[in-house]
Amino acid sequence: MRLLFEVTGVVHAPLEDVRARMFADVGESGSHRLVDRDQGVIAYWGDWWYRGEDSLHPHPEGALVRHRVYNIARQGNWAPYLANKLFLGYRARLEASMRERVRQLEG
Repeated sequence: MRLLFEVTGVVHAPLEDVRARMFADVGESGSHRLVDRDQGVIAYWGDWWYRGEDSLHPHPEGALVRHRVYNIARQGNWAPYLANKLFLGYRARLEASMRERVRQLEG
């Protein structure tokens, strides 16, 4: 498993409020999803290369939300780069998505 991207955002709200909002409608763990409310982690993955993890951490200003994208390809781990056009613009989309997520979690 190779970390490709990591983005973070600070939610200016109490950690437990953010935890309740973050886990409100994620459901339970399944064949392509891990939901660990105690550890503050939601992970989801595909059949080939992608694993995304969202985690929640204490922060002096409220709660830190971290999103990580991993390459989990067992063979041809170079192929996701080609399939995703070398990930051009991917980080910018992740950062924009994180800003929106923080806005939503602040309620």
